Amino acid sequence: MNRTIFVIFCIPILLLGCSKSESDSTPVAQSSEKQKPAPKPEKSKPPAVRSATVGDTTKPKEESGDFFGNGFMNSDRLKKRLKVGRIEPEVQFTADPAKLEAAGIRVIEGKHVQIYTDLESSASIDELPQVFDAAFPQWCEYFKVDPVQNADWKIKAVLMSGKDKFRQAGLFPDSLPEFLHGYYQGDAVWLLDQPSDYYRRHLLLHEGTHAFMYILLGGAGPPWYMEGMAEHFGTHTWDNGQLTTRVMPPSKEATPMWGRIKIIQDEVKEGKTLSLVSVMATPQKAFLENRPYAWCWGVCAFLDNHSLSKEAFREMVSQVKLTGGFSERLFDRLGAVMPKLSENWQVFTINADYGYDWERNEVVYQDSVPMVGETATAEIATDRGWQSTGIALEPNVVYEVRAIGQYEIRNDGQPWMCEPNGVTIHYWKGKPLGVLLGSLRNEHWNGTSITDLAKSYPVGFGTELYPAGPATLFLKVNESPAELADNVGKIQIQIKRLDKKPPVSGGQ
Repeated sequence: MNRTIFVIFCIPILLLGCSKSESDSTPVAQSSEKQKPAPKPEKSKPPAVRSATVGDTTKPKEESGDFFGNGFMNSDRLKKRLKVGRIEPEVQFTADPAKLEAAGIRVIEGKHVQIYTDLESSASIDELPQVFDAAFPQWCEYFKVDPVQNADWKIKAVLMSGKDKFRQAGLFPDSLPEFLHGYYQGDAVWLLDQPSDYYRRHLLLHEGTHAFMYILLGGAGPPWYMEGMAEHFGTHTWDNGQLTTRVMPPSKEATPMWGRIKIIQDEVKEGKTLSLVSVMATPQKAFLENRPYAWCWGVCAFLDNHSLSKEAFREMVSQVKLTGGFSERLFDRLGAVMPKLSENWQVFTINADYGYDWERNEVVYQDSVPMVGETATAEIATDRGWQSTGIALEPNVVYEVRAIGQYEIRNDGQPWMCEPNGVTIHYWKGKPLGVLLGSLRNEHWNGTSITDLAKSYPVGFGTELYPAGPATLFLKVNESPAELADNVGKIQIQIKRLDKKPPVSGGQ
């Protein structure tokens, strides 16, 4: 009993710090929290760092270990104490109108935000309260907060061309640490102006997400979740007064200075891909550079959109007040689907691109069955990513694969008619657009290594296969992961067992 009481009072309220931009000067969202929880102060520890391979599906081990797992959460009394709910944040400053006027600081009012700024009036600046207010019902819906009961929620936002005049006007407390672009603490956020309208809005939504979670939920979970969700909600579209959050950015041009996709692409090229477990072990101190923001955004966006994980992932909102063991409890909820999620995560990181279609790029699985007779057939959709043929192939046997079919691909005003050999006047990743690709996936793969779907070879109209071990052939057309939706048609596949010995060199 004494141990339980001790743990309750050691649950952390994290200081949210974000700093340092990426190599191409992308700003980093920054934030911090120092508050007065009700009824009693709470403290917790960030998760311990744990290294992991690309395909690791082992549960993240945090400092608190199994003591903070699902067994710990089964106590009714603890559930009640750790139930998410509104707290009263520490007031950061009270504005003096005379000092504001003397410093040339104006106030832009919204329903849920009051913005203090020295920036000149313009459409992109003056509409920021409207952007923030439009995010409120979306935060409420996702985080299961009653918008009516919390209709009075409002924070302060300080949008600055520089810090000095705001410090002199009493809007920049001495308790704030040094930061580069943005910070959250108590009932306020501080934002340095950005040269991109998009990234200025992104920064406001990022810090606003921190404020919403800490004030209306009472916590924000471990660092990867806290920062990943702020990035997830910060990634948005704003069109004719309509805000949509948690979007996959359609292009680099639509999201100037954001840069998260590029970070993932560059790291994958350099062989620095991170597993789900590795990202979840990111410590708070790592967020002094932009790299972890990209990976934490990627994990949160992935888990929030994948059909195998989104339900369990969204249920974790109820546990954000208990940082210790958070990731372990999520893994427990995901259970047997973790190998498939690990594989799909690898597929995403390898193919990460603007406009990535989460649904159409989910790997299509089916139980593999042995061939009956000498031939078997399958059908492959051209508007999906990797798909199992469902045909179990034996090792040390040569198989002939044949593909036939006509289909439309990449409709850019006029669809291209295509066959399994692809369109040779257009290329994607060095191969003809629309060419049929294959990958022999080991039947014994369990998520603890790099997936076979990380590599592929052209099948075209046909090829020969000779698996080195029990395997299933997976197929897809060569196409941008953002351009699958307008493909139309299917490819008919025939696999035939040949009466010949495979090459001595090994399998394909």
